[in-house]
Amino acid sequence: MKHIGRFVSFPIGLVLIAVGIIIVTVVHNVLNDEFEKAAVVIPNNGADEIVDPWIRFIGNEKDPNNERIYKFYAYNCTNPEDVLKGELPKYEEVGPYNYKYVYERINYELYDDEERLKFQLWKRYYPLNQTQINGTRDPTTDTIYHFNLAYAAVLEQAGPLGETAVALGMAAAYVSQVLATLNSQVFVDMALPMMTPLLYGQYLNAYIAQGKSPIDFCNDLLDESKKGSIPLSFYNFGVPPTGFASAQCQNLFSATTGSIIDTNSYKGYLTGSIATTLAAAPFSFDSDSVAFVIQYWTLTKNNIVPMSIKKNIPECVTSTCTNNDLGLLQWALADGLANGKSVAELAPTLGLITPPEFGINTGVSLSLAQTKVLASEKSQINLVTPTGMGTIITLLKTPQGQQQLVAAGFSAEQVGALGVYINAMLSNFSDAVMESKVFGKYAGGPIAKHTVHDMLFNAIDPLLALLKKDEDPSHWKSSPLENIQTKEEAEKELHFDSIFTGVGDIGKVSAPITFENATKLQYQTLIPVSGSFAEQLPPNYLFDDIEADVNVFTEEYARSLTFYKEFGGDFNGIPYYRYRVKDENWQVNQDYYQTIPFLMNLTSIKGGAPAFLSRPRMKGLAPGYFYKAGVEELINDQEDLDVFADYEPRSGKAIHGRYSLQVNGYVPGIDGEKNPSYNRYSNMRSDVIHPMFWGVNVIAATDDQVDILTKAYKVDSVRYALTTILIVIGGFLSLVSSGLFVLDIFEKKGYF
Repeated sequence: MKHIGRFVSFPIGLVLIAVGIIIVTVVHNVLNDEFEKAAVVIPNNGADEIVDPWIRFIGNEKDPNNERIYKFYAYNCTNPEDVLKGELPKYEEVGPYNYKYVYERINYELYDDEERLKFQLWKRYYPLNQTQINGTRDPTTDTIYHFNLAYAAVLEQAGPLGETAVALGMAAAYVSQVLATLNSQVFVDMALPMMTPLLYGQYLNAYIAQGKSPIDFCNDLLDESKKGSIPLSFYNFGVPPTGFASAQCQNLFSATTGSIIDTNSYKGYLTGSIATTLAAAPFSFDSDSVAFVIQYWTLTKNNIVPMSIKKNIPECVTSTCTNNDLGLLQWALADGLANGKSVAELAPTLGLITPPEFGINTGVSLSLAQTKVLASEKSQINLVTPTGMGTIITLLKTPQGQQQLVAAGFSAEQVGALGVYINAMLSNFSDAVMESKVFGKYAGGPIAKHTVHDMLFNAIDPLLALLKKDEDPSHWKSSPLENIQTKEEAEKELHFDSIFTGVGDIGKVSAPITFENATKLQYQTLIPVSGSFAEQLPPNYLFDDIEADVNVFTEEYARSLTFYKEFGGDFNGIPYYRYRVKDENWQVNQDYYQTIPFLMNLTSIKGGAPAFLSRPRMKGLAPGYFYKAGVEELINDQEDLDVFADYEPRSGKAIHGRYSLQVNGYVPGIDGEKNPSYNRYSNMRSDVIHPMFWGVNVIAATDDQVDILTKAYKVDSVRYALTTILIVIGGFLSLVSSGLFVLDIFEKKGYF
């Protein structure tokens, strides 16, 4: 019987050890399963609502565990006029401005067996007031002068000529509009009625010039025998009613209001409303005569006016000219078609600036054929594209270039007139528009004036509105941040992006697949979208390797950033590792067009807008840039505003962290010199950083979320304690029983 205890102790010890190992494995698997549930981005994943990643993914508007507050500071330029004249800016920091940040992912769809998820990310910002956050300022009333990214983007896209190219583009677009309007039925329908009284006046004056009187003129018009020989004979258009007397005809061709030579009455004839005037004194026409006069005027407009114009134009005598060609001739001839009157005067409702015609501007005529060459975008020499207009300007600068224009079919006089006309369009149109509609009241231009709120979210750039007038107004926005307020607009404007859900590969959980619907970023080289989501690393990634670097893709920075572990800590019993952005991300990198340390270049990502990112308050930049921006007091600022994330290693969640960045404009070039792109309307200094604003958003796990993680660690602690006890006891029993067996063997062999 004494051996029974030994036989029992040994297997019991093994069982206890096995149970300990099973507990370790089972609890470990259970915890891992819970951590994965709290990470995988699919609906109904079984995770606790407080940490459910699907709820976090969908949005935070009504989620008490996911409230976000952004704090912004803006930079106000205190010397905008000096800056436009080539002086260095002086900026001052103003704020804080606090906003509630709401995000929502809409039109989401799982695909590839729930391994991937696509969506539109809709963001909104709501300003908070003093009663909500003490010390905050009102961004809707505070007004600042700031660097205008939209204007700089236009110059970037305009090429080396900068503002001159913009002016040429506007002038060419205007000339194109003028020619298109004139070469259309719209002009014909508007111009012929206005030219009709002029034609009547010309015929009457021709009679008087021959020594005849208005009585002679009317007698001839009423003489049926002269039908066909006199273009304006009444009988060419029908038979005058009985009682249509010479005296009435004389009144009809007098300067009296309502007469057919009264240039202010053509609309009444066009619409028929002139009937009342014709029935009254001094005309006193009966109803039949009124109808006849209106018919006479209408047929003259449609037939005699075009014919009369064309017969005086050699090209129209030798070849066929259409009525639409009349508009081009109005543009091309020195006197136009109406005795030197501009279309701006003839047709004011067209909204054309006086005078837009080549001939009237220069006093030099062009042929219809030459006009059609200059009006064609396909022609190398044209006035309707910036390139064509720029080509003409270039050729005009040298005698050889002028000879090329002569060889193209223009006379020396016409060549000189081309330069005069282009300068007139630049001065009378482009410069006037830029001064009144772009630079006026600092609504646009290199330095613009807005409320802080509009600068951040709602600014409409007047130059973009002019250059893209046929596009949707959403394309006129110049603010660096989106703040779409309606779901309908969000669905229309926002791109789709995709992420990995973590299904099938937990190591990719929440990692982006696309950015702005592209799998590669358009820098100097195409950079693949890669990295983890900043707020959710793969579970156990840091638990398995506590020294691992973290590669995070951030939408705000439009690239992947490498983080390093700064230190470890404990938060209410939960271990965490603090990670910060490595300085190497901020160094010169030609692949990213990054030429200045601690200044990231997002120009290629932002459609040409020269947006440059720095750390808040320009931290890390060379001191010279602080002085050139007039913010030298920030050089020694020690406040920690940098990005960091505190990651809990088991779940991979960021339990505490801070997003932050500063948006700047930058005028490139040689330090101390003027930037050549700002060459017509402004004069900006090169190699100057213009700070615009910085923002910071601190996130932290709520107490309820911390409690869930704490419970997991308590379960883990109990697991380890129980496992240790079982293994120790089991090991002790097995060891003792094994030892006793050995002693029995030694005893039987007589060693004792």
